Amino acid sequence: MNAFDITAIEDEVREIVRNLGVSSRIYANRPKEADPAADFVVVSVSGTTSDLRAYGTCTIKVDLFARDNDSFKNGKKLSAMYQKLATGFPASTDSLIFDTEWNTLGDLPDDFGFHARTIRIRTTIKAK
Repeated sequence: MNAFDITAIEDEVREIVRNLGVSSRIYANRPKEADPAADFVVVSVSGTTSDLRAYGTCTIKVDLFARDNDSFKNGKKLSAMYQKLATGFPASTDSLIFDTEWNTLGDLPDDFGFHARTIRIRTTIKAK
């Protein structure tokens, strides 16, 4: 049985997102209070990790948040953040292999003055 550490997986993906310059504010979960910044990203493992003996699987969830402009979605900012993520995200790291066909959910308001775009990435975890 492999012991897949969700925190280590999230930390690794957060570092990828940080290095791509998507945002300087990257969190493990949505801040409880509205962040005064113009943008931020939340990276987490969504659902379960599955141990398939030779490898594992999980889904990485990346939420891109952009502050609304005059109560309207800031689509340009969300698109710029998404493009940085999409053009620079690697196919793999030493411990993870990412599916290149992402599931992207439409931009939704969060009732705290932001809109969020959610990306779900199926991920293979290399057993060590």
